[in-house]
Amino acid sequence: MKVNEIALGSSGFVELRNTGSTGADVGGWTIQACAGSTPRILATIPAGTVLPPGEYFLIVGSAFSGTAPGGIVVETVDGSGVIARNRHGAHIDSVGLSSSSPCREAGSATPCADSSLGRDGPSHDTDHNSADFTCRIPSPGESND
Repeated sequence: MKVNEIALGSSGFVELRNTGSTGADVGGWTIQACAGSTPRILATIPAGTVLPPGEYFLIVGSAFSGTAPGGIVVETVDGSGVIARNRHGAHIDSVGLSSSSPCREAGSATPCADSSLGRDGPSHDTDHNSADFTCRIPSPGESND
């Protein structure tokens, strides 16, 4: 499971992607927003949510203009990044947008002014945000090709 794409603001979104070969039970997982030095829970995925291989789950801001079937709507996606934690609180994946963000993995990703930050099509993950995320045309719920 990876944080695959992110855009900030009330029209923003966090896209999770199941990169595994089997369904992933993500019920009870939390997505935490990093604002300041302490992450806070942005959303909790409902119990019983299973994400098939290669599929996406969206957390969207209240002004999001796309569709997010089965996703979660929050007021805004804010802060300097996000962390995905499993139902036991273990860190699964994250992306940070500044060198001081507690969400970053190694080097932080460079924020994009008018686009989203996303991984490549296969969702490669080197655990180094500056290498894994680039500015993209937003494609929530779809491949980043």
